[in-house]
Amino acid sequence: MKKARFYLVKLPIISITIFFFCSIIAALIYPGSHKEIIEYQSDYYSFTHNFLSELGSLKTNTDETNLAIIQKDNTPSMLLFNGSLILIGGTLMLFYFNFKKVFGLIGDSNKSIFYSKITMPVGLLAGFFYAGVGFVPHDLDFGAHVFFANYAFLTLFFLCILHSLTVYHSNYLSNTYFLGYVAFCIVLFVYLRIIFFGPQIGPGKIYSEADLMLQVIAQKSIVLTFMAAILHQVYGFNILFNKKR
Repeated sequence: MKKARFYLVKLPIISITIFFFCSIIAALIYPGSHKEIIEYQSDYYSFTHNFLSELGSLKTNTDETNLAIIQKDNTPSMLLFNGSLILIGGTLMLFYFNFKKVFGLIGDSNKSIFYSKITMPVGLLAGFFYAGVGFVPHDLDFGAHVFFANYAFLTLFFLCILHSLTVYHSNYLSNTYFLGYVAFCIVLFVYLRIIFFGPQIGPGKIYSEADLMLQVIAQKSIVLTFMAAILHQVYGFNILFNKKR
């Protein structure tokens, strides 16, 4: 139980805190960007015009075809952001590996134990995809990067459903945590529609400033919501472990 508490409570809090502060520092030292198609240029990181993936790029402006646009080195931001994202991926894998164990340890309902066992491999896959986003910067291999990013969120959607079912059938976790993850599932579903059916942003794509802002703001919103949803579940597990102790 002590080991499970570390992976389900302490490690997620540590990893999310590191990711949050590394992302802020990476944004502060980001050298800026130039997006010729929408006539946008800045010498800083924009919350509304720069994707999170741009913090993890090797250089800036690598999507631009105009050779006159300078590509600046982005190594410090890249190391901070990608390193913390890989940590999040690893933490997610460890979280769901132990998620399966804890319901058996506390002697929960058969349905809860059943769904936790199904949840585990999906959680491992989601964590793998998130780590993959960090391992493959978008300017190293754009196709692979987008694959990892899109399927990380798609896998997360199915993971949320299974996680919610596990908590719903639990005899020890309040349905407050079930409702919290269901709410996140709904928000995530909206985001999936935006990334798969909304305006496409990338090298060779034609898009407007409004299209870019929609995708960028939606991405940051879902990441913040995901962090809040995980911390809400962590809080629930912390209460559970305190009762069992």
